[in-house]
Amino acid sequence: MFKILISVAAIATLLTACSGLPSFRIDVQQGNAIEDEKVAQLRPGMTPQQVQFLMGSPQVGGTFVREERWDYVYYNRPGRGPTERRTVSVFFEDGRVARIEDSGAPGDTGG
Repeated sequence: MFKILISVAAIATLLTACSGLPSFRIDVQQGNAIEDEKVAQLRPGMTPQQVQFLMGSPQVGGTFVREERWDYVYYNRPGRGPTERRTVSVFFEDGRVARIEDSGAPGDTGG
């Protein structure tokens, strides 16, 4: 009788675990918040101070910061749906913005 009771409890546990109920997954966001409006305002010839005022400090700091390139990186893995990645790189020459590279809108997968 005891074995039957344990078997029934084990089967009930397995059925509950496999019931198809949605599991809760949290959203994971990392990096700089990259706003389209602010990226659109970036222009060649801007100073590093102007870029920092507009975009904030680049995500990577310390030893890895290069004066000639600043990388703004955004990553979002929602509980449901595709992962979003975006990178905006600002390149400086002679203390001014020379060019800007944007991986695309946050909805892109950032290939």
